[in-house]
Amino acid sequence: MEFIKLLEPITIRRLTVPNRMVMPSMGMHFTDQYEFNRRYQDFYRARAEGGVGLMIIGPVAIDRIGAGSWMPGLFEDRQVEEFRPFLAELHRGTRTVPGTQLFHAGRNATAPFFEGVPALAPSAVPSRLMKQMPRAMTWEDIETVKESFARSAVRARDAGFDFIEIIACTGYLISQFLSPVTNFRTDDYGGSFENRMRFGLEVFRKVREAVGPDTALGTRVAGNDFMDGGCTNREIALFCAEAEKAGIDAINVTGGWHETNVPQLTCHVPPGAYVYLARGVKDRVGIPVFASNRLGDPELAERVLRSGAADMVCLGRPLLADPDLPRKILEGRPEEIVRCIACQNCFDSIATGGAVCCALNPLMGREGEFRLEKAAVPKKIYVAGGGPAGMEFAAAAAGRGHDVTLFEKEDRLGGQIEPASSPPGKQAFGSVTADLERRLKPAGVRVRRKSPLTMAKIRRGKPDVLVVATGAVPMEIRVPGIDRPHVVGAWDVLRGRIADIGRRVVVVGGNAVGCETAEWIASQDIPDPETFAFLAYHGAETQEELQAILYRHRRQITVIDMVEKMAAGTGRASRWVLMKNLRLCGIELRPGAKLLEITDGAVIVEANGGKESIPADTVVMAVGSRSVDGLAREVGREGLRVVTIGDAKSPRKIVDAIREGFEEAMKI
Repeated sequence: MEFIKLLEPITIRRLTVPNRMVMPSMGMHFTDQYEFNRRYQDFYRARAEGGVGLMIIGPVAIDRIGAGSWMPGLFEDRQVEEFRPFLAELHRGTRTVPGTQLFHAGRNATAPFFEGVPALAPSAVPSRLMKQMPRAMTWEDIETVKESFARSAVRARDAGFDFIEIIACTGYLISQFLSPVTNFRTDDYGGSFENRMRFGLEVFRKVREAVGPDTALGTRVAGNDFMDGGCTNREIALFCAEAEKAGIDAINVTGGWHETNVPQLTCHVPPGAYVYLARGVKDRVGIPVFASNRLGDPELAERVLRSGAADMVCLGRPLLADPDLPRKILEGRPEEIVRCIACQNCFDSIATGGAVCCALNPLMGREGEFRLEKAAVPKKIYVAGGGPAGMEFAAAAAGRGHDVTLFEKEDRLGGQIEPASSPPGKQAFGSVTADLERRLKPAGVRVRRKSPLTMAKIRRGKPDVLVVATGAVPMEIRVPGIDRPHVVGAWDVLRGRIADIGRRVVVVGGNAVGCETAEWIASQDIPDPETFAFLAYHGAETQEELQAILYRHRRQITVIDMVEKMAAGTGRASRWVLMKNLRLCGIELRPGAKLLEITDGAVIVEANGGKESIPADTVVMAVGSRSVDGLAREVGREGLRVVTIGDAKSPRKIVDAIREGFEEAMKI
């Protein structure tokens, strides 16, 4: 497809943006002191140099109560100087238009935990996210917050931002006023939708008055709260029409609230699933509308713009994975884009107290930490294993001038990516292999498929360094009956190597692999999304029957594990979706059940203080994996420098394997 609309300029008020690609605001957690520090600057500079049209830096706190120290702030005059020289540099050196997002989280603020005061909200409705009870805002509070938005907007303008966005989405303060789920007020700010809109519209008018007629203003809204009793797309579109009258120049439409039970960002969300929300808003306004959520495929983004559903497209996580995505489109190199797989590793890291990272881009958030310089002394390097860690190491090391040969025992590269991409919704993971493999040849890596690296080859080739990335294999346990013919491995199931799976299935292992394998088995006789859409479009069945067909399968599937928490190793942002899918498919989860024996037609478990028999035609083993590192031990005895990475070092997630491969390549 020819990219025409993506590369067209667009005017927002008096501001010209060079193309239709937007980097939306995302909480990166690069600070704990409200600072716009060097790490932020390096991160955003890389995206600006990558050619994105509009880059919305933030979120940025407007005060100390409504946000948290993990984001930059613009609530003090001195903070303007943290942004001003950086923005001046962007204006001089790039065509990217810098914007910022002004933020107040309301009842979901983290700052109150450290400031010793309660969060503010329209009403005293406890936060499901923060597990805290906010204080209902007084009229004085309302006036103070409006003033804080206005003053921060002036600081943003004075710092050099060309576009200012006010957050009104995702269950934060303005959307809390909009929603009857969180707004129980009986004054002028509660009750009717007209009243519930009042606070947000007053903020917009206050900001417009403060910054004057020349600054472009936007707002980011939830196109549908996806909360029981919350605002629908129709109501949000009405709010956006009023926002236009209040001085807003662009509407950025995302999905629902963080608290919704409808997935918003995970790999289970089909690409472009929420474009219809932007279309619903665009039908009611005359200003530019941005579409969001899973639009990283440039052909899909181009189609969205051509359809007229939106005027710009947001590329958030895709620009984490590949900051040069816009430039590659501009230069006619879309095949070189590193494609986001919606794995959620980026935000799962926040849940563990870290900053945002990217499974596919080990430089993300560390752009100023590494310099990709040529090695002082090029070395001859053999890499054993063509999984993610091995390929990342090989490409990075060869790019630095080393002589690299990669040996893979199978006829194709990728390692465990193949089974990882089999479960429902995870097909995008398959692109990881292609994206990594595509980098090898230009870097000069010689690839030897169907060629396991042996001691004989090592002695003959005499490499300076051996990198062992031989991965892992399924762990085996010893229980009576483990060798029966109806006992199979989860990896073999996911790779499609098991042709006959019985109607009664027991999966042994409630880890991520075990739970995803159970979901995959259930999905084999459930209509795929395309079929379901066809049946729904033509009214082939009633809505009730369609719903039943979507979840109904012919198998009885049980997942057992000794632990009490199923899928414990799955990231927080993805686990709840997986657990929901298992529940919808009627898969029985049996935590606290220890496997004792496998018989011809059952598994015997110990649970609740006694023994129990669970019928099983097929038993799927998913009890973990163990490293394959024999080559490292063997070579180590001969004095050759050996570097062990990825699962060969210890079983780990793809984000850790790729990052380790990159970091080790930088050391040689």
